[in-house]
Amino acid sequence: MSLIVQFVKVNLQPGSVSMIMLLFTSGVVLLYARPRWGRIWLTAVTLCYWLIATPLGASLLARSLTPSYGPLQSAAAAAGASAVVMLGGGSRNIRAEGQQIAAINGVSALRVIETARLYHLLGDPLVIVSGGSTDRTPGAAPESQAYQAAARALGVPEDRLVSESESLTTRHEVVVLKRMLQERGIERFVLVTSPLHIRRSMAAFAAEGLHPIPSPAPLRADRGVGGPVPIFPNEEALEIGNDVIYEWAAAIYYWANGWTRSRTPER
Repeated sequence: MSLIVQFVKVNLQPGSVSMIMLLFTSGVVLLYARPRWGRIWLTAVTLCYWLIATPLGASLLARSLTPSYGPLQSAAAAAGASAVVMLGGGSRNIRAEGQQIAAINGVSALRVIETARLYHLLGDPLVIVSGGSTDRTPGAAPESQAYQAAARALGVPEDRLVSESESLTTRHEVVVLKRMLQERGIERFVLVTSPLHIRRSMAAFAAEGLHPIPSPAPLRADRGVGGPVPIFPNEEALEIGNDVIYEWAAAIYYWANGWTRSRTPER
């Protein structure tokens, strides 16, 4: 089952090239076999992508997942939290000429920015950055390595940074982080992840008996003057729309496996 899930995650997300090619190729085949159904199929696929790949459509979809709470604005709102935990959002290992650079993606960059902001706001808490090596290339660096470098660049001291480099999924992160927090005697902590991911993350921690204080990162980076046209597709909007659909599918999968359902105490 894990191989099937991994294949779907890599190849069948709406924003992946393989999925786009599969959907439109299917429509072209239908045009020859069943012209009427081919036109219907291609029209439907085009409209769906116009929805998820435009800033207006992606923003509307994102509202189905973004909770009412926002980023913490004061140290008092952290209710005595002694740590900030950042969940991974992906990185890229670029290798050539025997050298390697681990670079974070846009989603992770926004999470690191929020994590660094909280570090300065809360006054020297412990910062835990989470993410194992999701790149299957042999010798690939874990995501947390890139997060640490980015957090240091934003003023988080190295001696206040701790890496979690084992996990490959959100569920795995929760299990490993629970152990790390217990080993350090940390009961109250702030959780940082994207606003699309934070609802599932909070539920996954709650299912393990942990109740972090949420502080979601920004959904998108700040725009310059004359940002994108709301009804024209762009790469950022497609990424957000893709993440919304992915999160809904993941939420169903996690619920079905019991990973986001609180356990009933035994009597």
